[in-house]
Amino acid sequence: MLRFFRSSSSIVIVVVFLLAGLTWIHALVHPVQPDDKYGVFLYSALDGWIDQIPGLNVWCGLFVTLLAAALMITVNNRLHLIDKISYLPALCYVILIGGVPMVHQFNPAAVASIFLIAGFIQLIGSFKSEQLSYRYFTASMFISTAMFFYQYMCVYMLAIWFAILFLRPGYWREWVFSILGFSVPVFYAFCWFFLVEDDFTRIGVFFENIFSVQRFLPQLSTSTILFLIISIVLAIFAFGHLMRYLGSRKTFVRNGYYVLILIAIITIALSAIVPDSLPSTWYLIAFPMSFFLSNYLATVRSIRWGTIVLMVLFVGMMIAQII
Repeated sequence: MLRFFRSSSSIVIVVVFLLAGLTWIHALVHPVQPDDKYGVFLYSALDGWIDQIPGLNVWCGLFVTLLAAALMITVNNRLHLIDKISYLPALCYVILIGGVPMVHQFNPAAVASIFLIAGFIQLIGSFKSEQLSYRYFTASMFISTAMFFYQYMCVYMLAIWFAILFLRPGYWREWVFSILGFSVPVFYAFCWFFLVEDDFTRIGVFFENIFSVQRFLPQLSTSTILFLIISIVLAIFAFGHLMRYLGSRKTFVRNGYYVLILIAIITIALSAIVPDSLPSTWYLIAFPMSFFLSNYLATVRSIRWGTIVLMVLFVGMMIAQII
């Protein structure tokens, strides 16, 4: 089983996408009420249109998940976080999302995850050269745009500033690029509220809501809690494997994993500060977790142990689906 998914054959990605569709069958047959909590302007505009067609909410959620999985493949093939062409990141992402059926719908964090991955591609691309990079403008603009789908995305600017501060030679203009990139979507939002809705104060209310959070625990099913625990334990195990050999990798790859680690820490902190966001933020933390797990599956010497880890993920997902 592991040998098959380690293969770079194009049939693997077909199987991965079919697996994603299978994990969403229950949601397609029995759609649930969309979880639009913490969704803001751009998301509300899309959601209002999608809700007019029954069942479209789930299909759009599945499409976003498949798009995120495809971007995961692009990340690896372009940035080589795993030594060879591999579809394992997409596989792990599909399994992690498939094991939490309560998020199988079109929700703001799912859309925001697309912009997070796109911003990561731009951010890590800047490490290919020590010369001044304009990619921080684009990366920050992706994060700022995502903020208008899922209001807490602004915290991921910390990953960009971490990269500039610790992983770059120290060009002060890259700080300016990051601030300008973040400001452009904010400026357009301000213009929209001022010119179209005649209420420019809404942009201030938006930022006020980001820091006005209600802290209460989400209602999770037993099967979901079990799958979350299994996934997190395996991700920690894979993270330990990663840290043992990360020092021997190229600086470019090493910096990429440092940013992934920071994204995971930011998401965990966000889930701790706003516990009720946990079901949605699973879309966000599944991104770095997928690379930790896929790195282990791709580099572990013992096929037996790798197969056990993959099987545990599969079984956990199936139990969550059945229950």
